[in-house]
Formats: sequence, C-alpha cells, structure tokens
Amino acid sequence: MFNKISNRIIFFFMALVTAMTAALLIIIINQTRVYYLAIIRREMAEKVNFIDLIVKQNRARYLGGALYERQKLIRELSGIIDLRITFVDLDGTVRADSEYADIGEMDNHKYRPEIMDALTGGSGTSIRYSDTLKIDMFYYARRSGGGIIRLAKPLIEADESIARLRAYILAAGGTVLLLSFAVIVMISRRITRPINETLHFARDFSAGDFSQRIHNYSNDEIGAVQKALNRLADTAQDTINGLIEEQRKLETTIESIHDGIAVIGRDKRILIANRAFKSMLDTGSNVRGRLFFEAIRSRSLNSHLEQAHITGQPIVFDEELLNERHCEATINPVRSEGSLQGILLVLHDTTEKKKIDQMKTDLVSNMSHELKTPITILKGYLETMEQHLCDADMVSDLLKKALVNVDRQSSLINDILKLNRLETSMDFPIEVIDISDIIRSCMDILTHKAQKKNISIRFNAGGGPARIPGNRFLAEEVFFNIIDNAINYNHDGGTVDIDMKMSGATLAISIKDTGIGIPPESIDRIFERFYRVDKSRSRATGGTGLGLSIVKHAATLLNWDVTAQSDGSGTSFLIEI
Repeated sequence: MFNKISNRIIFFFMALVTAMTAALLIIIINQTRVYYLAIIRREMAEKVNFIDLIVKQNRARYLGGALYERQKLIRELSGIIDLRITFVDLDGTVRADSEYADIGEMDNHKYRPEIMDALTGGSGTSIRYSDTLKIDMFYYARRSGGGIIRLAKPLIEADESIARLRAYILAAGGTVLLLSFAVIVMISRRITRPINETLHFARDFSAGDFSQRIHNYSNDEIGAVQKALNRLADTAQDTINGLIEEQRKLETTIESIHDGIAVIGRDKRILIANRAFKSMLDTGSNVRGRLFFEAIRSRSLNSHLEQAHITGQPIVFDEELLNERHCEATINPVRSEGSLQGILLVLHDTTEKKKIDQMKTDLVSNMSHELKTPITILKGYLETMEQHLCDADMVSDLLKKALVNVDRQSSLINDILKLNRLETSMDFPIEVIDISDIIRSCMDILTHKAQKKNISIRFNAGGGPARIPGNRFLAEEVFFNIIDNAINYNHDGGTVDIDMKMSGATLAISIKDTGIGIPPESIDRIFERFYRVDKSRSRATGGTGLGLSIVKHAATLLNWDVTAQSDGSGTSFLIEI
C-alpha cells in the first residue's frame, strides 16, 4: 500500500484529518457526559434532601414499621420523584426498596461503592451496568441518621443525548473526510500520473505485452526516462520474440510427449511440468514454482528426488503412485560447469503393461490348472483300471468317468478356442438373423440336459421383431451359454423363463432361472475368465469357467448390452439389442 506515492500522500493527510475529528469527538462526548452526570448528581442530591426531610418527620413509619408498610410508603415516594429509592442500614442490610418486593433475597449492600463512600464521607456515587434493565445506572447514596438513603437513575437519557451528538459529529466529520479525500486524490493523481504511466508500461511489457509504448511525454526528467524506455523496448522486443518462439516450440514438444516430464531447479522448485506429469501424479494444473515435495504426493518418489539432489547421481526405479498407476521413473541430474543446476524427472507409464503382465500370469495359471485337473483325474482312472483289468464292472465304471473327463477337457479346449477367436478374429460378417429361431435352437440342444433335472424352459416371444441384423454364430454363443448356465445352476424341478419384448427402440430379452443365485460381491466378476462363484458345483456340472466370458465378448462384438441381477432366488440376465 505504501509503495505508491499517491497512497502515502492520501494516507498521511487522511490520518491527520481523521485524528483531529476523532479527538474532537472524544473531547465533546466526554465533556458532555461529565456535564450530564453533574446535573444528575445535583438533582439527586436535592431529591435526597427532600426524602430525608420526609423520613425524619415520620421515621417510625418509614424505617420501623412492618415491611409491607415500609415498601408501600417508599414506592409512593419513588413515584413522586420518579427515581428508585433504597433504604440501607449502616451494616449494609436493605431495609426497603421501591422496585424489589422481596428484600430478603437482596445481597448485602455494605460493599457497594456508593454505600462505602457514604459510610466514610457522608455521600457517594457510582455508575454500574444493570443486568436486569440492560442499561447503565447512576447511584447516589447519602448517610442519614442511622442509615443510608440511596437513589438510582437510568442513564438512558444521557446516553441517547450523547449518541445523537456523536451522530452529528460523525456526519460532519465524515463530510469533511470525504471532501478532503476528493481534493487530495485529485492533487496526488496529477503529481503521480506520469509515474503511473511509466509503471504501467513496464508492468505490461514485463508481462508479455511487447507492443506497449509510452505516448504522452512530459517535459521533465520523467519524460526523458520514458523516451529511453521506449527505445529499450524496441531493442528488447526482437530478442524476446525470438526467445518466446523457441520456448513455445520446446513447450509444444514436451506437452506432446506421453511420458510425464518435469524439470526441478536446484532450489527444489518445479520449473517445467507437462500435462502427462500432472495427470499421472494428480497434482492439479498449477504446479510451476511449487516445491516438488509439496506438489508430488509420493513419499518414495520424493525420497529419490531428494537423494538425487544430494548425490547428483542418476536413478532409475519402478514407482507405484497413489492413484494405483505404475510407472518407470528416471531421474537425471542437470549439470552446468560442474555444478548441479537441477533435475530432469521422466515418468514412463507402465500401468497397462503391468495389467497385461498380470493378466497373462493369471491366464497361464488358470489354464494350467484347468487343463491339468482333468488329465490328473484321467491318469488316476487309467492307473486304477490297469490294476483291476479283471474286474469288468470296475473297469467299465472307471472308463465312463474317464470319458466324462475327456469330454470336459474337450469342452474346455473348445471354449478356449472360441474365446481366442472372439478376441483375435474380426471375421464375423453381419447378416439377417432370427432371434426367436436361435433361442429355440439353443433350447432344443439343451432340452435333454434340462429334462435330466426336470427343469422346464419357457419361451415367450412377445411382440419382438422376427429378424434383425447380427451374426448367428455370435448370437448362438450368447444365448446358448446363458441358458446352459441357467440349467447347470438351477434346482431340480426349477424353471427357466425367456421373455422377449420391445422397450421403445430397444429389443430386450430376459433369461431368468430359479437357481442358487449369485452373491452381490460376485456379480461384477462373473464375466471374467475362469471365475466361478462355487468352484465345486461348477466342476460337478461340467462348467469350464469360460461360458460367460464368451458371452461378454460375443455381445461386445454384436454391440449388445448384457447385464446380470440376482436376488437370492435365482439369476436374471438381460440382453438389450
């Protein structure tokens, strides 16, 4: 604020005027209050004389009679003089009070300031805030005979008069301040206008507005400075434009790189950071100029950066960020003339690579397990058969079980080949297909399997279109695997209901069974490869764990939407076309 000449002139002048106005206000208010209090004191002294005279004429009634009588008489006196009256004994006990009926509840008044003054000096005054009336009260006490007479008067009238006077003074002072402010502003602007024009030019030029020039010269020293600054600006503009162009090319190049890049100065502040760096570390848009350990929320990365600052040695390491992203971090110190000038940090995003590697690991592990299990079982059956070739019944039973495992192995390999074809091949031509015919075809194939469990499959074709664009192979994979699962995981005697209907422009097909259902925590994972909710039941039904994964890939290729819901009494799949 005080860096500007005009502000200093305005401030000191206004401070002087304000101080004078405030001093005048304080003096007038204080003197007015003293004057009002002196008037009140004289008034109350006269009224105490009047009360003292009345009490002395009939002291027995006012001080010695019954409490009810004393209270009645003192209230009549209070009404006459329009002030609160309190009779207090010399030991501070309240004998009567015009406004407080139950004087037995009143505190001892011996140590009230006005009472103490009256005991020692004959009379005393004090001003206190009344918690009952929420205003200041003026108390006057005088010793009279064997007791003390105290009067109390609210200071609200004095306060209101002083408040009105204060308002008048403030209004006048404010007017003076406004007029003074207007005059001094005009004077200061005239004095500082050339300086402000020069500062405006320098500020705009330093901010990048290189077309800015000073046009209105004055014929003094400031005008000579302004002309020199214009010549300097002309010379510097060409150099700055060249540097800006080179910097723009560099920033464009850095921003276009997908790796996160940041340059950190030797003061540990970030000098350059591209968009990829901000996105990977979730630092926000404004990181330039911040300390790297304030912007980067990774203890490990900050530790390596600190180490590079201390040792000046390059570091390469893998880093897991807070947002579950992985990257390969490379820290290269930047040196000039043998001294460390800063650090170049490069973050190469390896999140997808990590995911792909993990998926490959999981896929190999699952496939190895799924392929090895039937072979191991088959080997066990064959070894047992070899040892009991003479037992025809046992050999026949084991041979049937071995064939079941061979069929399971064959189904698994077929599903793997189908899934691979869906993931790698794009040779699925669009043709006109009949959804109802495809569903019925799948029902025919699975009828025998459903009859073994006494499961009823019901199909309601509704009013859906007879033929739509699609691919028959993909559509059969979708419906066959969902209906097959509805049978495998259904209860004996259960049902599978297939409903097809139009919902606006969308063909909706629901397949609902009355089976064991799917736990809520498994709904989002049922379309993963080899994922089984109940592994023991899945193997018992001959499932490969790939059926719903095939459904998801086939539906994606057809641009269909497949979702699943389960409420504990079965599972419902919804296919929207």
